[in-house]
Amino acid sequence: MAGLPVKSDSLAPLTGLIEARLSKLAKTESQHWQQAVELGLPSNKHEDWKYTSLDSFKQIDFSSLSAANVTEQGIDAKRLDIDAHLLVFIDGQFTPALSDYEAAQVTPLANYQGELPAAISPEIFLHLTEAFNQSGVVIEVNRHTATDKPWYILNIETLTQGGMAQTRNHLKLGTSSHACVIEHFVTLDDTAPALNHYVGSRLTIDVADNSQLAHYKICQGSANSHHFAHNDIHIGRDAEVDSQTFMLSGQVIRHHTSAALNGENTELNMNSLSLPVSDQTYDTRTYLEHNKGHCTSEQLHKIIGQGQSKSVFNGMIKVAQHALKTDGQMDNHNLLLSDHCEINSKPQLEIYADDVKCSHGTTTGALSKEQIFYLQARGIGQEQAEQMITLAFAGEVTEAIEIDQIKQVVFAQVVDKLSGAGQ
Repeated sequence: MAGLPVKSDSLAPLTGLIEARLSKLAKTESQHWQQAVELGLPSNKHEDWKYTSLDSFKQIDFSSLSAANVTEQGIDAKRLDIDAHLLVFIDGQFTPALSDYEAAQVTPLANYQGELPAAISPEIFLHLTEAFNQSGVVIEVNRHTATDKPWYILNIETLTQGGMAQTRNHLKLGTSSHACVIEHFVTLDDTAPALNHYVGSRLTIDVADNSQLAHYKICQGSANSHHFAHNDIHIGRDAEVDSQTFMLSGQVIRHHTSAALNGENTELNMNSLSLPVSDQTYDTRTYLEHNKGHCTSEQLHKIIGQGQSKSVFNGMIKVAQHALKTDGQMDNHNLLLSDHCEINSKPQLEIYADDVKCSHGTTTGALSKEQIFYLQARGIGQEQAEQMITLAFAGEVTEAIEIDQIKQVVFAQVVDKLSGAGQ
């Protein structure tokens, strides 16, 4: 680690922060930093970053610290009104005093003696989160156990002067178990002026044989939040996994979900909804490995673009040589509500096995004039007609949400953005 040579000048502001922690840096954190150094921050000349600019990210003062005081009342104002095992993180730091959970099932990441899974599809921000995380937890669900309440990971931003917050958590499901986990990213004060800041997140999940997982992620960061996240899901035999991501607010959001189907007869559903407005950039990425046969995966990703926003969907389904009878479907549908917004879609298949059924599809377009005319002919105003059609477009994703409070939050955000807020 001596000297910490930096390949990219753009990582120099982060180098000083790492050097200040050298004596506390674990071996794995050191390795991830070295890998980040080798990669360097990408530019738009990199294929995977062609449409997502890091110019505003490079302006962040990463060394700035938050001085905000978060109270129980502040937590109550931001949390979803659900009965759950609450785990509160404030600017990346786990806060047991404001949490409500079963301590026997939660271990601080620093005290965890087990092994964490390797990254399925590593990239620069995955390495940065692993290198800079200072607080995280491991949640363990025992075999043959169905958790009575969801695990609710509430991440609160107070970074009004810049800086960064990193969270790194792990969920381990035992054989024949069942669990639900909710990741919720919010800002403490929606109205406070804030400088650009960086929120990094990484959640890894081990789903053992014959287990069931429901996962929700809701991004409601501040107007200047730069949220870069990478979740990995490792899935065993005869398991069922449902993962849904909702990008609702924030300046730049880039979220990866990588999954590896490592046992036969597994089912995976993966959905997302993005709502960029103004000059926001939202980037959704999925990478799915079918490593065993007789597995099914279904993906539905939707983007509603407004203003001068930019959006990206990039998905990959990779089928291994012996993963026979694989059924993998991936769909991306996009709605343009402005002449100035931009949506780029790149679904991909990489198949090395015969006797599989895989497909991908993408559509991008504006509101249908015929549908608007049809509703207007029945006495519905144009603005209301456009809202009805847009809500129906989003509804294909939101109807799959099984927790009513999450569904209400997502629909409220759709309506709020359609009303012109944040344009």
